[in-house]
Amino acid sequence: MHWITSLAWLGVFALTAVGRTLESGIWEGHVTFGRGGNSFNPCGSKETWWVKSKGFSKTAEKLQEDYNRIAQKPYEPIYVRVSGDISRKGQYGRLGSYQRVLYIEEVLEIRPKQDTDCKPAKRMNE
Repeated sequence: MHWITSLAWLGVFALTAVGRTLESGIWEGHVTFGRGGNSFNPCGSKETWWVKSKGFSKTAEKLQEDYNRIAQKPYEPIYVRVSGDISRKGQYGRLGSYQRVLYIEEVLEIRPKQDTDCKPAKRMNE
């Protein structure tokens, strides 16, 4: 009977640890959708993240609908700024080829890619 209690506590600690591995924030970069999957490339990083909705929301599906209206062809990078959580590093998505998962909570901005994307704004005196 003692081992059942120990196992239950182990499960509670494991779930608590999983909850702490997510990092919340506002993320900007380029998203692509296509038959091969949904990906996000954050500004300032060479990583590629798998895109999913947060919880039971349909935010990623809505993002894909907006993407399909803007993109001229599949896999065309589109600029987005979203709020959500990222997972810890690992292997995610199809064939484990994505370093993280971006759980999208809200799409703050979506538009066609521009050359000025992901570049810090210049100061007035520069």
